[in-house]
Amino acid sequence: MPPSYQWGRGFSWPAANLNLGGYFNASYQQPESLKNKTTLDELSLFITWSPHQRVRFFSEVEVNDWFSTEGIDTLNNAIRAERLYVDLLATESTTLRLGKFLTPVGRWNITHAAPLIWTTTRPLVTERRLFTSHASGLMLSQRIDIGDHNLEASVYADDSTDLDVLDNELGFENAIGGRLTFDMTEQLQIGASFIDYKNKSVTRKTRNDLFGLDLLWKKDGYEIEIESIYRTADDNQGEEKGLYIQGVVPLSEQFFAIGRYEYINGTHRFIPTNTDIGVTGLAWRPFTPLVIKAEYLFGEQNQFVAPSGFFTSISMFF
Repeated sequence: MPPSYQWGRGFSWPAANLNLGGYFNASYQQPESLKNKTTLDELSLFITWSPHQRVRFFSEVEVNDWFSTEGIDTLNNAIRAERLYVDLLATESTTLRLGKFLTPVGRWNITHAAPLIWTTTRPLVTERRLFTSHASGLMLSQRIDIGDHNLEASVYADDSTDLDVLDNELGFENAIGGRLTFDMTEQLQIGASFIDYKNKSVTRKTRNDLFGLDLLWKKDGYEIEIESIYRTADDNQGEEKGLYIQGVVPLSEQFFAIGRYEYINGTHRFIPTNTDIGVTGLAWRPFTPLVIKAEYLFGEQNQFVAPSGFFTSISMFF
């Protein structure tokens, strides 16, 4: 087949096993007691190349917070390699990944792309101040069939200090971790995550442990998503625990109502925090690759970590 372009799926060149795509996300923020802001949050380019049926290269290069009403950042500061790895398919159920990849904790972080996320704002328990959103090293994944159920297990080792030469944000110094996901039914999946790690961002070079549990239920356009996190207090970030519960209700074929409750307790962003947060919003998907979101965030004692206010965004795969 000749090279072709399809909106939302990118440019495909079958003869070369090559695909180019990506997405953008632009947002408007109107938090209480703070300055309003319009930002091109993300402009990402995906490159996928499969030179062999058992080998796949993938990269995501992103321009992050480059342009806003507060000014234009330099490309040096804004551009980063979000993901850059090669997958080696040892068997149909065993994969070895080498490079920089999304840290497999919970659901929000691995979903990642803005057009796939229901809200403009991100739950506090998924922020990189609690755990680093990327790891650089190797990950081994194994899929196991248990009757009619599917179990996927992943273990990984990170050495970002030596391997993430393109990094321009604070992250892991090194880490080891793992994740389990189990399909209980066609509609319900549960997961568990663990990381033992050192951060670059702290002065005391002690290790932290992070534990997470998550759940996703989907049926006929309805969704319930839950993530809970607990992080030990071995460095000056301090102990932290929290969760979010998010529900999605279809109002029509294109409109969806979203509600989210968040709780967090501990030292978040080095600030003692004990707060409850609520988010109510709407998402409009006029076409599959495009989503327009609007929401209101509110809470108690949340002004330093997640100020109340109105947030809206437009995201699109291209």
